[in-house]
Order: sequence, then C-alpha cells, then structure tokens
Amino acid sequence: MKLSQKGEYGLLALLELAAQRGAGPVPSAAIAAAREIPAQYLQQILLVLRRAGLIRSERGPRGGHCLARPPAEISLLEAVRVLEGTTAPAPCAEPGAVPGCRQYDRCVLAGIWRRVDEATQAVLGAVTLADLARQEREQCSAPMYYI
Repeated sequence: MKLSQKGEYGLLALLELAAQRGAGPVPSAAIAAAREIPAQYLQQILLVLRRAGLIRSERGPRGGHCLARPPAEISLLEAVRVLEGTTAPAPCAEPGAVPGCRQYDRCVLAGIWRRVDEATQAVLGAVTLADLARQEREQCSAPMYYI
C-alpha cells in the first residue's frame, strides 16, 4: 500500500482533531496551519471525512470540525479505507477483485499481495487515533538532548 498525499493529509487532519478533542470545533485554518496542509486541499479532504461520518462540521463564527466519535473508536484502518479506498498493494489483492491479468491463475505474487494486505490491515486496525495522539503528546513532551 502506498499512501497518497490525500491519505497523508487526511490522517494528519484527523490526528489534529484527536489532539484537540474537547476544545470545541477546530477551524479549518487552524488544522491547515498546525499540520501544514494546503487550506484548499484540506477543504476537499474534510468533505470526504464528513460524508463518511468520521467528522462533524459546524458553520458560523465559532464553527469548525470535530471527530464524530471518540478517537479510541476510530482506527487507522477505517480512516485509510475512507481516504484511499483500499489497502491492497495490487488490484489482484483486493477482496472480490476480478483478476485482470492473464497470469492470475498461476501467479505466485497474488498470494503474497493478499498476505501483505492482511498484514497491513492488521497493523492499521490495531492503532486508533487516540493511540497516535497519545504517542504524539509523549514525543513532544520528551526532553531533547543535544550532543
């Protein structure tokens, strides 16, 4: 699986919302500035996340965005599927894929790609936005040692 720019920015936006949980709606501009995401592109990504039910948005002067569920209930697997559509490293590894290649019946790579996808899903499914937010807080609060 190769994460696209949309996927990376989407995960960063979700991570920012997880980090700001409880502070009220977070304006798009604040997310864009905190995570260095182009504001116009962020708007498109937030629309995708809202339509998928991962975030809620409020309009108005005190408006912004927040997670639709607690960060501990949103796995990276769910977020990546919303943003990327699949975790499969090759089309033949996607569930229910119709083999598009003539070599499929004797291809040893198809089985490997399915195993890679299963492992990717296991890793992403075991990590939540809460886990990442906690890890980020710990990394940012750790003392820096210079040599």
